[in-house]
Amino acid sequence: MRFLLFILLFLLLFACGKPKPEFKALNDGIQLKLIAFGESEKERKNEKYVRAAIQLNSTNDVLYQQDEFAVLQIENSPFNELFEELNEGDSAYFKVPLAYLKAVKFNIYTENAADTLIGYIKIHQYLNDEEKENYFSQNDPELLEQLSLKKYLSNIKEIENKNGVSIITIKKGEGEKVEHDKNIILKYRASFINGVEFDNTYFYQNFEYKFGTPNQLIKGLEIALYEMKNKEKAKIIIPSQLAFGDEGSSTGIVPPFSTVVYDLEIIDIK
Repeated sequence: MRFLLFILLFLLLFACGKPKPEFKALNDGIQLKLIAFGESEKERKNEKYVRAAIQLNSTNDVLYQQDEFAVLQIENSPFNELFEELNEGDSAYFKVPLAYLKAVKFNIYTENAADTLIGYIKIHQYLNDEEKENYFSQNDPELLEQLSLKKYLSNIKEIENKNGVSIITIKKGEGEKVEHDKNIILKYRASFINGVEFDNTYFYQNFEYKFGTPNQLIKGLEIALYEMKNKEKAKIIIPSQLAFGDEGSSTGIVPPFSTVVYDLEIIDIK
C-alpha cells in the first residue's frame, strides 16, 4: 500500500501540471530523484548484496514489485545504477527506459507498457557475505515463503500435489503423453504468487525442447510436465526448492526463496 501511495503521488505531480522535480541523469537513460535521506551513516562499499523495496509502474499497472525481505545480488541486478547512487535508508523515484530493461533481458510483462517506466526504490540494507548469512539465519526466509505458500494454496480448490509441486488442471489433455526424449512445444506465463509476471511466451516464440535435457527447465516444471497429455493446460505452483532456490535466478528477476507460478499449455508433443 505504501508503494502505491508513493507512485500515485508521483503521477499526480505530473498530471496536475506542477513543475517537474529535477532528476539526475544516470547511465543507460535511467534518471533518479532522491526524495528522502536515510538516517544511517553507513555508505555502500563493496557489498555484494542489497535489501531494497522496489516497484515499477506503467500508468496504473504494477509491472514489478519486490519487498525489502528479499536479498538481491547487486552484480546481476538491472538496478545497479540506482544502487551506486543510494545509501542505506535512502528512498527515491526513478525513471527507466523500457528498451533498457529489454536489452538486459529483464523479462517482466510489458505488453502495452509506456516507453519509460516510473519506479520507487528504498534501500534497507547493503550486505557483505557474512551479513547476508547472518540475515538469513536470523529471519529464516524459507519459513516465510512456506507460510505465504500455505496461505495462497488455502484459497484454491481441486489441487493435486505431485512430488512437492501443486497442479491445478485447467483443461484436460488427450492422446500422447510427455515422456523422456520426446520433443514438446510449450506456451507459458510465469509469475510470482502476487500475480506479477516475470516471463510470458505468449508474446514471443514458443518454447521447444527435448524432455529430460539437463538445465533446460527448473525441476518443478519437469515434475509437473511428466505424463501430462498433449493440449493440456494447467496452473503449476512451484516452491523455491524446486525452482530458483536460495540464490534466485541468475538475472535477478526472481529473488531467493520465491514461489513461482506457471500457467502452462502444451501445444504439441512430437
